[in-house]
Amino acid sequence: MGKLPIDVDLQRLQNLDWLDTSPHPLDWNGPRDRPFVEFRPDALDRPIVGNLQRAVARYADREAISDAHSSICFGELWEGVCRLGQTVAAQTEPGELIAVLLPTRSLSPLAMLACLAAGRPFAPVDMSQPDHWIAQTLESTRPALIIGSGECRELARMAAPAVPFVDVTRLPLTAPGSWRPADLSPDAPACVLLTSGSTGRPKTVVNCQRALQQRVAQSINGAHINAADRLLTLAPLASIVGVRDVITALLAGASIHLLDPQRAPPRQILSVIGSQAITILFAAPALLRPIFRDARERASPTLRLIRTGGETTLWSDIDLLRSRLSPDAAIQSIYAATEAPMTQWFVDESCRGESPHIPIGYPLPGNTLAIIDELGGAAAKGKAGELIVRSPFVSLGSWSELRTVVHPLGSRASSMQRVFHTGDLVRVRSDGLLERLGRKDRQVKVRGVRVELEGVETAVRCHPLVRDVGVLARATGEGETTLVAYVSAREGAPETLLDELRESMRSSPQSMRPSLWYRVDEIPRLPNFKLDVLALRTLDESRVEEEKRLVEPPSCALALRSDCIESTVARIWQEVLQASVAAAEQDFFQMGGDSLKAIKFVSELERAFGIELPVTLINEAPSFGELCAVLKQRRTTRYVPLVLLKEGEAAPPVYFIHGLGGNVAELFPVARRMTYPGAVFGVQARGMRRHETPHLTVEAMAAEYLRAIKARQPQGPYCLCGYSFGGLVAFEMARRLKQSGDTVDFVGLIDTIPSSFAWPLCAWLGLSRRRLACMLSAPVRTWPRASWRAGARMLTRLRDHLAQRQPDGLPVPALLRSAPASVLKVGVSALLASARYRPGFYAGELTLFTATGRDPTLPSPQVIWHRHALALSVVPTAGCHLTMLSAPNADQAAASLTRRLAHHGQR
Repeated sequence: MGKLPIDVDLQRLQNLDWLDTSPHPLDWNGPRDRPFVEFRPDALDRPIVGNLQRAVARYADREAISDAHSSICFGELWEGVCRLGQTVAAQTEPGELIAVLLPTRSLSPLAMLACLAAGRPFAPVDMSQPDHWIAQTLESTRPALIIGSGECRELARMAAPAVPFVDVTRLPLTAPGSWRPADLSPDAPACVLLTSGSTGRPKTVVNCQRALQQRVAQSINGAHINAADRLLTLAPLASIVGVRDVITALLAGASIHLLDPQRAPPRQILSVIGSQAITILFAAPALLRPIFRDARERASPTLRLIRTGGETTLWSDIDLLRSRLSPDAAIQSIYAATEAPMTQWFVDESCRGESPHIPIGYPLPGNTLAIIDELGGAAAKGKAGELIVRSPFVSLGSWSELRTVVHPLGSRASSMQRVFHTGDLVRVRSDGLLERLGRKDRQVKVRGVRVELEGVETAVRCHPLVRDVGVLARATGEGETTLVAYVSAREGAPETLLDELRESMRSSPQSMRPSLWYRVDEIPRLPNFKLDVLALRTLDESRVEEEKRLVEPPSCALALRSDCIESTVARIWQEVLQASVAAAEQDFFQMGGDSLKAIKFVSELERAFGIELPVTLINEAPSFGELCAVLKQRRTTRYVPLVLLKEGEAAPPVYFIHGLGGNVAELFPVARRMTYPGAVFGVQARGMRRHETPHLTVEAMAAEYLRAIKARQPQGPYCLCGYSFGGLVAFEMARRLKQSGDTVDFVGLIDTIPSSFAWPLCAWLGLSRRRLACMLSAPVRTWPRASWRAGARMLTRLRDHLAQRQPDGLPVPALLRSAPASVLKVGVSALLASARYRPGFYAGELTLFTATGRDPTLPSPQVIWHRHALALSVVPTAGCHLTMLSAPNADQAAASLTRRLAHHGQR
């Protein structure tokens, strides 16, 4: 990275035909008449924090960052940056790296900026990756300090036990006025980002502040971003795009809204665009398609610009966006790598050519581009060749090496410029636009993430029964990429080898996991033992043709030909996963499905059957047979409370009561990870179908749920567990079982607190004392804003807990309008039931699973529950209330539940 092959002649490099800068200004075909403050070249000589301080001085009281739970104004952001920066500077030495391990929340950008204020480079860690990959990330970067929140502490302890940890949520926002940010050189390392490496381990890329701010300048000056803009980025904050978008918004005086697309269905994202008055959206094409394909109306008129990049964009994508956007909205395509920015342009439909792919744009100012042939010389005019970049904004190198080969490229001013080989094959069209034609190496992009195929092969080859492996990228009709692995096994390898390999690759990032696996006798090799890519691709093409003839599953295995539901699901399964169904037990995720494919899969099912389905449906029923059964059940009118989440017969079953929204989908990640030998049943609420009336009291829910449980299990012992609101129902069910003389082995309440009307006086006094202390620790001028935001956060949390879809014609407040009608009516009924319920006394033991990242001002559950039970046992669990049952906390939650169930079963 950043280095030239040693066999390239430097004189030949100096004499290359370097491409001219774009003949058009940055804002050509874009918002040229929109007023904005230009990001001037002299701003590149100031540190990021210095430029931020200027924005804070102008926009102190305006919102800077918001998420689903909170928002921070520029003044509060600056105070938080200084306070955390002072802590970081006190605990580390200059030049030491700081890891930022935080979810997609407003505190994550604050932590990044605090590192720069302390004069330390930062490395954002993607928390959606598997624990093993996170551990490798921390091992590769060797940070001196980890910044996180309470929900991340356990993950940090397991991944890097010797590295000190700072909980950013425990630090006051205000900072002493005497501390001043460090003056970090614009050319010093500022940000270390992780990409896929050819060895199968994370690869580090180091960018300086000057390079980061050059991307900011290109964004602001091209899109005319000003203080009236609200940005929504759907790129991970641990990527160059996420870092760029955050800094761009803040230095322009705009605000940025953070949202994790892995947790939000497309309709919710579209709703957020409207409710948050988003003006600029960044998303990769693979995310834009499901967001806008099924939209029932045009996007919010506030949305003036969509920025996209990271993978192939098709002209059909542009047509889709045009049909959903306001006529005056613009679409900007950006082509860049973690190592360097290269091209961008506002898409002009008059430039459409014969290729289904849009061009990648015009060269950006500040960079010099060239196209070279296989010998390292200039490619002939109009011919394809490898794109290389010469620029002072190319990354500094890898964190482990931090060295770059410097080439004498002419004048003294350019002698310190670095050269980056992109590996992309491009050509220049007659109109000056660059077209990307493919790769010269084996690097691909999967959902916008760069993946080295050699790295995937290395990870697969670690299995002791793999003799050889070849991995290639298979393109789908929508410009998306699927990884396909061909495996040659050693003698004696079982038939289940491919299943074992799928499971072993779960410790790698999702983008590195092959979607399709094939077992072959030999992997084609050239005489020099290198992979014969052409022969492997020919083999794969024959597989594709064979699978096209097997769109329907074999009748001998599934007998589907007379069943419309199964044949339709099988067809969509084939289209999305590029693989036919061979058995009812086949798992969507084990066959290569991921979160984006799940969104597309459920959307296609909705279109085919004409019904609304939750995006979590595929999590509830991941196998083909289960999914078809669920779809058949949804066509009936019978309410069934019990849903099997995990099979098992060696211990009493566990009954897991739903949360506020009534659906058991949020329980599935934990249930699937539990090693408890008994079955796990989810208990879903009545009212999830349109014709059903939900229960209005906790007592009514408990009575009906017990009837269903008794019908399945007439005799105890009974094991009950409830999440959030479901804990109240589980508590009432346990009380009734005890009163009727039944044996109750286990009652688990997961972050459950009764309605505040049922709190004891000591809980109210403690809450008042803590909130008063929190207010007194902040400046008086912030009190009114803090009070208003506390109320807004309560409403926002309610909205986010319920919101997933747009109801049809339901007269509800705009704040809750993104919720599906069924979830909305069940949620509102549960809220009313909670307010009415007064817990009695349970003559047994309660196990309270409390979130380590919960709001510290709220009373602890044990303070409230101690007078309602004979005994209490408290189990701290990683995460906050909304994340403790989802990745990356689901593993710990499942282990804690399994241990407590085993403990109670042995007594």
